[in-house]
Amino acid sequence: MKQSRPVLIAALLLCTAACARSQHDSRENLSVLGTFVASTPCSQGTKPLPGIPANADCELMKWKLVLYQHKEKKTPATYQLHCWYGLPRQGTTGLARGGTTIELEGKWTVLKGTASKPHAVIYQLHDSKTNRAISFLKLGNDLLHLLDADLQLMTGSAAWSYTLNRTENK
Repeated sequence: MKQSRPVLIAALLLCTAACARSQHDSRENLSVLGTFVASTPCSQGTKPLPGIPANADCELMKWKLVLYQHKEKKTPATYQLHCWYGLPRQGTTGLARGGTTIELEGKWTVLKGTASKPHAVIYQLHDSKTNRAISFLKLGNDLLHLLDADLQLMTGSAAWSYTLNRTENK
């Protein structure tokens, strides 16, 4: 038993090193497809998407979405979504007291078509913790538009939009 202990410890160390290396390799094999940002209304339609409580004191949401892809295959990989929400700070584009932050991450996929637009390209984010999905219609390489739970366009107003704009990684 005493002789097998060093072998067991060595095997565990090798396994740990291999796992750490494979995670490191996977990060190295990703590139940023794009970073998208927006300021949108905080409405009954948007609150459930990132998990904002229905009774939250919220009028404004700020979004920052980073999409990662596999470098060589150029296929969807992972994402990071940062949402800040709360009441607007008067006279600024910011949130009073910095707002409340929600951070989601997981994998994203590309869906093709909706009932009304069979050629539409939809980016769907899957939150690894809550199993929630958030979907965006790809309007072009630089624009994504938020979809509701039924994959319909969120409708804005003259003052507000639900469109995220690319900020980098063109």
